[in-house]
Amino acid sequence: MSLSTLPLLLLLLLPGFLSINSLFLIGSFRRLTAIQASLWSLSAGLFLLALVYPLYTLLVRPSSTAEEWPGLIDILVSPELAPVQVWAILYVLSIPAGALLGIAERKGFIKWLFARLGIDLNRRGDLWSTQWDSADYVQVYLTNGTLIVGWPELWSLDRSPPGPELYLTRVKVWSAVESAWLNIEGVRGILLHGDEISRIEFLESDDENEKEAAP
Repeated sequence: MSLSTLPLLLLLLLPGFLSINSLFLIGSFRRLTAIQASLWSLSAGLFLLALVYPLYTLLVRPSSTAEEWPGLIDILVSPELAPVQVWAILYVLSIPAGALLGIAERKGFIKWLFARLGIDLNRRGDLWSTQWDSADYVQVYLTNGTLIVGWPELWSLDRSPPGPELYLTRVKVWSAVESAWLNIEGVRGILLHGDEISRIEFLESDDENEKEAAP
């Protein structure tokens, strides 16, 4: 199989997918739809190609003139014009590049950089709708005193009474009598209304020891 038989999207999506997964694994976790994941992957692949190809031409360029090398736009139109080594480097660097960005995000460097450019990444238009994109397991305190933990599978944006809805799966309920989290037998998920919720705590990970700890 030659590069000419592979569509550009396939050549870019896989390294981009590897890169963003490394970013989300080390940096802030994000929950993406299939369309969002595809767009993120494509953007990451394009960014890597725009970074790798110019560096490759500078380091490996033979004595021939620069005009003999296809431009980046030419490669986007005809991927087979790029040397196979370029695509190999793209795939090799995809995971380390995503990991480095994840470290930079975790250390706050990316927020600092955008702040220097006048962009505040901490500003959110609607906390209820944006917080769930990076949510892992959550502990939900209900107005009746019940405490449950679960995975936020779905949520609504409608604020009209009885408030926005939250659908949790993998649900456990805290038993003060037994001082333990108990499974709810036969229940696939729980649908909560906003007026039933007193407070929500977003857990940092889904580690079993953390989930099973007493609140």
